[in-house]
Amino acid sequence: MSVCNEKMAALGEKLFCVLEYHTSKSVVTVQRAFCATYTKIFPPLPCDLVDLKAWIIAAVKNIDAPMLTRVWQELEYRFDVCRVTCGAHIESNISSCQKKLFRFSCGCEQFH
Repeated sequence: MSVCNEKMAALGEKLFCVLEYHTSKSVVTVQRAFCATYTKIFPPLPCDLVDLKAWIIAAVKNIDAPMLTRVWQELEYRFDVCRVTCGAHIESNISSCQKKLFRFSCGCEQFH
């Protein structure tokens, strides 16, 4: 089954799914109702470099200070988790060579 929304669901969207499942008891019905309610229509991609440049500039102008602060906080948190766990939580699809390189870069090589 295709995914209607590629972004992480907001609290309201999650609540919608819970309430819809409570009334219908069907996952398929919840998926269809969610897609009908929350499917977002995205603008078409730019077809040349001039349009792409304008599109990127417009997107960058929408970034404000609180958004940057949240991104940095999330990034710092993820780095802290990596340092504390010495990379133990890293997904299994990463090669062992990449894991060793990461552990070495954060000073965790001594533990492995």
